[in-house]
Order: sequence, then C-alpha cells, then structure tokens
Amino acid sequence: MTETSGVRRDPPTMPLPVQEAVRRRRRGRRAWLVVLIVLVVLAVLAVVAFFVGDRIFRANAEAQIERSVEQNLPNGVTGSVDATVGGGSALLQYLHGSFDDVTLTSSDLRVAGAPASARIRVAGLPVDGGRIDRATGTISVGQAAFRTVPALRNVGATAPRLGDGTVSTTLTRKFLGIDVKVAVALKPALDDQTVRLSPTSASLTAGPATIPATAIVQQLLPDGVSVCAASYLPRGIELTSVRIRPGQAVAGLAARDVDLNALGSAETGSCR
Repeated sequence: MTETSGVRRDPPTMPLPVQEAVRRRRRGRRAWLVVLIVLVVLAVLAVVAFFVGDRIFRANAEAQIERSVEQNLPNGVTGSVDATVGGGSALLQYLHGSFDDVTLTSSDLRVAGAPASARIRVAGLPVDGGRIDRATGTISVGQAAFRTVPALRNVGATAPRLGDGTVSTTLTRKFLGIDVKVAVALKPALDDQTVRLSPTSASLTAGPATIPATAIVQQLLPDGVSVCAASYLPRGIELTSVRIRPGQAVAGLAARDVDLNALGSAETGSCR
C-alpha cells in the first residue's frame, strides 16, 4: 500500500499463474475445435462432390454405352437402347477398366420388321467397348417376324399365329386336284440350339367340311418343323429357353466372351 498526495493506492492485482494456464488451455481447445469443424466440413463437401461427380460421370457413361450398342445392333435389328450402370462408383469402375454390372433394356426394337423388346444384363463390359465377360437376358419378338422363317415356308405353313404355348398355322396341300387346308397346332421344344415344333392337333378343311386330322398331319410332318435358332444369332450368343405367348415369342439368351462392337458384322451360329 502506498500514499501519493495524501491519496492511498493499493498495488495492482496480478493474475494467478494457475488462471493464466487455464485460459491458455481453453484457447487451445477452441483452436482445435475450429480445426476439427473445418476438417469435418471439408470432408463432407468432398464426399458430396464425389457422389455428385460420380452421378454425372455415370450418366455420361450410360449415354456412351447406349450410343455404342445402338450403332452395333445385329443385322435386322433396329431401335433405341437404355443403359444402366450398376455396382459401386462408376468412376472407380472406369478406372478399373470395365463396368461390373450393366443392364440394357429396350421396348421399341424391330426384329425382321416385327415389334420386339429386350432386357440384357452384362457383366464385365470394357469401358471402351469390346469383349464382355458374360451376359444373360430375354428378348420378346412379335409373331410377324415368323412369317418369313424359311423352315415354316418350306413345309407350306402360312400365317403362323402365336398362342398360349403353341404356334398355329395352316398347311395347304392338293388332293385329287382340290386344295386341302390343314390347320395345325405346333408345340415348341428346345433341343440344343434348334427349336423343334411338333404337331399336337390338327383339323382338315376341304370345301365346307372340317374333320380332325391329327393322324394326317403326322404323316405330312413326321419330324415336325425344325428351326435353327443359332442361325439368327451372332456367334457366341446362345438360346437358353423359348416360350410362346399370345402374339409373341420370348427367348432366353446367354453370351460369353462376345465382342459388342462387332455384333453388326458378326457371323451367325450354326446347328448340328
């Protein structure tokens, strides 16, 4: 305590060392908290930017795949194609060199002039096109495509109609100078890459009369009708199933080590 000009003054109070240390620790914690918040915000922004960028890249990749497939459709097939790149990050898949899971769909195909639709799942599609690892899918084709099938024309079958599990057609024969028409129902069965159409029922029409003719048609078509499906498919693509529905045929397909960039010019397969 001091006195100056008669006024008593106390000496200034100095902070305790412990209080100063506490303040420094608090300032240090605040600094680390700010740094942590900044890092978290940057990490969130980076993740958001990655996913947004990956989504944009995926859309561009899908558009490129669609253009490539549409430009290389097999002969006799036209239409647009939609592609969906599945799996994880499209960008990481691209850097790896191939897309793990690509689904190709179309609802406006034309096959031999008939409406068709398809859904194909491709595994291991190279980013620059080329040979795929494997693919499976289905294609549905309208009955108009079957009017030009040589195997049916060769037995005199006309106007094939696709029903519930059967193909109905009419065979025309001359008997004693009279045109005799035999309406026949054929049931398909897959034998390797050949579709066997076997008669299951028939009726004969001559003038106004119509009579059952199953026995007759078995004489006319003792071996049924055989259609080599492989001759309509690029080599490397196989038929795995066939189902007949009203107005359309649904074929299951499988492929392995097929070059998608060469489908338009690829040779077709053959049957034994």
